[in-house]
Amino acid sequence: LHFSNLGDSGIIVLRHIDSAVAGSLKRDRSTPRSERTSDLRVAFVSQQQLHSFNHPYQLGWIGEEVTEKTSFKMARDSCTTSVHLRRGDIIIMATDGLFDNVDVDDIAKVGLEWEQKCGFIRGGDIAAREQRWAMGNSLTLQSFEHTPDLAAKLCQLARERSLDSATDSPFAILAKENDIMWSGGMPDDCTVIVGHVVGRAADDLMDKDGI
Repeated sequence: LHFSNLGDSGIIVLRHIDSAVAGSLKRDRSTPRSERTSDLRVAFVSQQQLHSFNHPYQLGWIGEEVTEKTSFKMARDSCTTSVHLRRGDIIIMATDGLFDNVDVDDIAKVGLEWEQKCGFIRGGDIAAREQRWAMGNSLTLQSFEHTPDLAAKLCQLARERSLDSATDSPFAILAKENDIMWSGGMPDDCTVIVGHVVGRAADDLMDKDGI
């Protein structure tokens, strides 16, 4: 995946790992393996670009040349990078309305619920998924039809959390670290786009009903 990002919108990649062989930094060490429901983890998080706390880089035009003294930036100032993807990865692209209100681990939990509801993962068994792939069944059409559901769920959760004054959001926690007293959520607009790496095109005959 190659992308350019400017400001405090971002991209995260969710990926199932094999906890039996994963390194200690990735393994869930707080829950016994027999009790673990999934090993869906955040495999990648894009870097934010900020002048200072809550002062992100932005594209804009003020009627004069953009310089280092102005708040606005040019497209060439974007953070451009690449990340290797694997089959089964979930890619979430969103504005700060999501990340300011929903912790990335909670995003992973919502992603797992979506996978299980759609039948991509049964329980936390990635071995069964590997076997399904080996048989040529990617559930591509199912993915195509239901990725908007995951995006909508995340938007709805972000809205709920943004209006919650009782629980500190990621934004509130970061604000306090910057000596700004803020509690609860951060009301903001929110856009979420979800991609799902399935390995076959949506019109692949191998994913048609009965095949």
